[in-house]
Amino acid sequence: MSKEAFVYLWYDAPNDMYYLGKHKGLPDDTYTHSSSIWEHFTKDNIPEGVTREILDEGTDEEMCVLEHELLVEAKNGGDWDRYYNQSLGDPRYIDQSGENHPMWKGGISIGDNYKSYKKAYKQTPEYKEYEKAYMKEYRKTPEYKAYTKEYMKAYRQTPEYKEYQKAYHKERYARKKAETQGEGTLDSFMK
Repeated sequence: MSKEAFVYLWYDAPNDMYYLGKHKGLPDDTYTHSSSIWEHFTKDNIPEGVTREILDEGTDEEMCVLEHELLVEAKNGGDWDRYYNQSLGDPRYIDQSGENHPMWKGGISIGDNYKSYKKAYKQTPEYKEYEKAYMKEYRKTPEYKAYTKEYMKAYRQTPEYKEYQKAYHKERYARKKAETQGEGTLDSFMK
């Protein structure tokens, strides 16, 4: 039996929370976890009161299946609110239909309507306020300024931009010419 992966369970005693996961690698490598909501830490700075248990080792596929089964058991057992996990495991080897799908919400899958859901969410006042505050600060960063400079430099070389500029300048020239000429020469005679 190949031992290329393992399933682990972290216990965060100060918060009485768990994180169950699978990792392709060895238990003694530097990997800790991939939670997006639990604080990040390394093997060298594990928080006080946090411990890890290796539940099983095997092939990557076996461990993906085991991770999923254990997470489903935790979710159906009523302890899900004590887990940092947000999904039911690695989707490569498990059925992603129905309630196994990460976009499954209370009997419906919003995955099919994700674009409309995302569009509706972006119209909420909370999102607009967040976006406004975030972008205001982000636009001040050197990373954003460098990205904008490089993006615009590349964009100005595209045929679409050159065509736009040509049309814009043509329209602008016509507008300026009309403004300098004033009323048409026949307009005063036609009144």
